[in-house]
Amino acid sequence: MRKSQQTLISTSTSVLFFICALATETFCQSTDPGAKTATAAPSPAAPQGQVSKLSGRSFARDRNAPRRDSLRAVKIVDHVNALLGGFEQGAGFGFGFEVSTASGGELKGFELYGRALVSTRLYRKAEVGARVGNDNTRGEFWFGYLRRTRDNFFNIGPLTPDTPETNYQIEQRSYNGLFAQRLMKRSEAGVYAQLSNTGSFNGKDDKDPAIDTLFSGDPATAPVTRFLPGLNTNAKLFSYGAFIEIDLRNNERGLVKGGYFYGRLGSVDGLDNGDAFSDFGWTEAELDARGYIPVFSDKTSLALRAYADLKDPKRGSQIPFYDQSFFGTRSQGRGFHTFRFRANNVLLFSGEIRQTVWAQNDENTKGLDIFVFTDVGQVWGDNRSRVNPVILANDKFDSRNYRTGFGGGVQYQLNRSLAFRFEFGASNEATKIYFSQRPGF
Repeated sequence: MRKSQQTLISTSTSVLFFICALATETFCQSTDPGAKTATAAPSPAAPQGQVSKLSGRSFARDRNAPRRDSLRAVKIVDHVNALLGGFEQGAGFGFGFEVSTASGGELKGFELYGRALVSTRLYRKAEVGARVGNDNTRGEFWFGYLRRTRDNFFNIGPLTPDTPETNYQIEQRSYNGLFAQRLMKRSEAGVYAQLSNTGSFNGKDDKDPAIDTLFSGDPATAPVTRFLPGLNTNAKLFSYGAFIEIDLRNNERGLVKGGYFYGRLGSVDGLDNGDAFSDFGWTEAELDARGYIPVFSDKTSLALRAYADLKDPKRGSQIPFYDQSFFGTRSQGRGFHTFRFRANNVLLFSGEIRQTVWAQNDENTKGLDIFVFTDVGQVWGDNRSRVNPVILANDKFDSRNYRTGFGGGVQYQLNRSLAFRFEFGASNEATKIYFSQRPGF
């Protein structure tokens, strides 16, 4: 691993909103303790009351590996759940459904499931799998299918201009295994393995020039600066590793306090599948540390985050361009185009000052917050050449390559886990608007 890395390591909108409304009930609690003993005739139920009656039907389907996957299920009827989330950055809002042999969120021995999801950008995802064990010790095995059709791409490196912009699509099939052990109430550790086959080719956004007119996936047919590992080929990869998540956050009263840490170490090896180029392989470390500091009261908080995704190619091997680290999304570089910068490594620092301006309950867990933020980060690392000066410039970690975005917004917190969050981010390149159904980092 290079010196710089070693240093850093020490359907429809209504359906969507219906699912969002159902998901709000997970942590809903009555603010009227005497309601159960009231003798007056009940008034007609309001829509919010209808949602609160669904208490206990919403539960997490999150995973911590091979990549972190945030997915919420809402029980509709026995063995059928609505789903919200489930896609990584740049996909828009994801929603779908799940059929399962279990009838609720708890794992009690054995469960078979099937899932189908689509995003507002019409990305698709499907899974068929099994879970064994219980909520403290579990194993999970699944087959996954993923189709993303128009992700942005600019080039590799921290100095890449924002034109020309192109886009690409990937289609992936994978076999996955995960074993996890809960360490405490909201923390766990585990191991994982994945065998995947991913093809990449021209994206479906015709407003951009086709990616294969700018780049080639075969180093024998293009200059090294236009060689894009993984393009127009199938990358067959075997990956494995271990992870740990330590969640010490407290949101019982007021804005979030405490800390959070996630770490994952992994190794990826390319398997020969007869394509023109298949020399892939790298080791990786993903680190995510967050701290939440109250400022004088529960209504003001300083939220800080440091994130790194570090990938070191094995010997002369390459990393498929779509698997490289990136800077530029709602969670990794606000104010820049999605996937604006790509390279082997990324380092990100984020800070937010949050202030509750309207609390709707005594615990201050429901109400209106405002916030301002700053994101600072850079990418670096390029293994395509050891002599080309353009490629060598991409390989340098340099303080002059940091990019900065800033902005602010408002969020309406419905409960301890769900918020409607509206924010804008600005940089020297763009101004972006973001909307999400979760609190910030």
